Amino acid sequence: MIRVLGVEAASRGLEKLGEDAVKHVEKVLAAAAEECMRRAKENAPVRTGRLRESITVSRQDKLAYVVEASAPYAGYVEFGTSRQRPRRYMQTALLQTLQTLRRQLQP
Repeated sequence: MIRVLGVEAASRGLEKLGEDAVKHVEKVLAAAAEECMRRAKENAPVRTGRLRESITVSRQDKLAYVVEASAPYAGYVEFGTSRQRPRRYMQTALLQTLQTLRRQLQP
């Protein structure tokens, strides 16, 4: 019979490592969501300030956040219309934030 000692301790250690990794990712994602919101507000064109003020971030799940602009015309500004060119304030913020996020999650 072969007996392996320390398996339970190793298993607990791996679980703890996994929990620590998830906590780290949670923290990084929360910061990235806030950064994305901040950048979107910086990038948003301003006439009255309503669009900028409507940009918010909310946590949807343990590892899911939503950054959105709730002004009724937000989509028209982002994607444009037949008379207005797109002004990609949200897409630009997301791409900028993804670069930062990739750096922070590199091993």
